[in-house]
Amino acid sequence: MKKHMKIMAIVLAFLGISTTAYSWGVGASFGIQPLGGNPGQNVLLSVKPDQVPFLLGAGVRIAEDEFSLGLTADWWALNEHLVSFLNIYVGPGLYTAIGNEFELGGRVPVGLNAFPVDFLELFFEVAPTLALVSPGGITFPDFGLQGAIGFRFWF
Repeated sequence: MKKHMKIMAIVLAFLGISTTAYSWGVGASFGIQPLGGNPGQNVLLSVKPDQVPFLLGAGVRIAEDEFSLGLTADWWALNEHLVSFLNIYVGPGLYTAIGNEFELGGRVPVGLNAFPVDFLELFFEVAPTLALVSPGGITFPDFGLQGAIGFRFWF
């Protein structure tokens, strides 16, 4: 259990560093199960600094006999305005799911985000995945899909 607490402390420390950006988007990502959901968890904390095209998702479940951690880290290579308050983003990313089973892989999120008001972002994304390590062992290639909807409040 100590190992799991160290992992959680590292994740929380990573989320807390670099408070020098002008604003942060903080919210939640909810997995869409028919599209594969989020890695490791159905709900992830979603954090994005305004000045960098980087996004981090993290979710932890700790119970008496269960521990699971889901992480995503994406770099938006393209973030373009489409129409009105609607944007599109695409970029490479990584993900892992740690728990009873272990999974590690790459992903390419393709999403739409909208800002109906200045401080609220709504998003929908689909991310094709390529797992390097999957629940059945090292399998390559192991293609999959992840999908999520969510929101971020900007501070």
